[in-house]
Amino acid sequence: MANALTTREPIRFSFGDTPELADDLLALVLAGKKTATCGALRDYGQGGEPMPEVGRRDVVLNGKGEEACVIETISVETKRFDDIDPSFTDLEGEGPYAEWRAGHEAFFARNGGFSPDMQVVCETFRLVTVLPAGRAVYHRVATPIFIVTDIESDGPTPLHNSMLSFASVAVTADGARHGEFEAVLTPRPDRKQNETTMAWWATQPEAWAAATYNAEDPAIVMPRYADWVESLPGPKVFVAAPMIFDGLWMDHYLDEYAGTRALSGPFKGRQIFRGGGICLYTMAGTLRGAPYLDWGMSKLPAEFYGHIPHTHRAIDDARGFANVLVELLQLSSALPPITGSVSDFR
Repeated sequence: MANALTTREPIRFSFGDTPELADDLLALVLAGKKTATCGALRDYGQGGEPMPEVGRRDVVLNGKGEEACVIETISVETKRFDDIDPSFTDLEGEGPYAEWRAGHEAFFARNGGFSPDMQVVCETFRLVTVLPAGRAVYHRVATPIFIVTDIESDGPTPLHNSMLSFASVAVTADGARHGEFEAVLTPRPDRKQNETTMAWWATQPEAWAAATYNAEDPAIVMPRYADWVESLPGPKVFVAAPMIFDGLWMDHYLDEYAGTRALSGPFKGRQIFRGGGICLYTMAGTLRGAPYLDWGMSKLPAEFYGHIPHTHRAIDDARGFANVLVELLQLSSALPPITGSVSDFR
């Protein structure tokens, strides 16, 4: 349900037909719960709304007509109202099918008439950018998804060596899993293996096999990974243990092959992650209350890992680290918040 306000590019519109509904549906979009919308075919073209186009980016307005976010159309399909099933209505995020149907029947009835046979344009989209007028709502409703990542390499640095494999587990603070990504990469022809690292790999034959079997070109894998991250709802936060190693490798490969980074910042281009990420090593050390020289992931109890062994197979280690993150976030949430005057940081 949309109400177009202009026909110039990019199209600026609000969801619904009242300011209150516009704000309610916008909040669902910003929360990552609404990734689809639909409108009567009769309202498109010939002086009406422009038809949605795959790849087009439009500006969503709040109930006050202020620019709140940018969305990008992923798919467009026209079908009878009665042919729309829960596989689509669930993406609209407006409740169970019966509730969705009642709400849309009422909406269409007051905006030109409703019929079970009416043609409806069904659109799916993704949230691209949150604009100033949407930030307060976004911070209130969005649920971060933590992309906990482990990598394996044939040396200590991406400047001289190659990343062999990596895996990410998408998890929220409540422990819910939202997907996994695992890949094995072909070594870069312009890099060399590190002798010390390879001597260690010789002691880990099973892990080496997992890190080298069925390898793919990183030029293919990394864009696919970036697309996977972007497909997840809400803000995504990169997590590694430690950030200076696994994060460094992922940042380098994402920059080299996918035109993005493992962090966000004041630079142009595609930004798939929010903020500077989380170093699990640092987080674990501080929340344990241990002195720095007693930090280390091996110092955490096995229960924190969910009793998943650290095998140096990327997906195993990422799953264990995801469990650790959830435990640490629970510890963090129990601490009293730090408040004070406005920070001097700019």
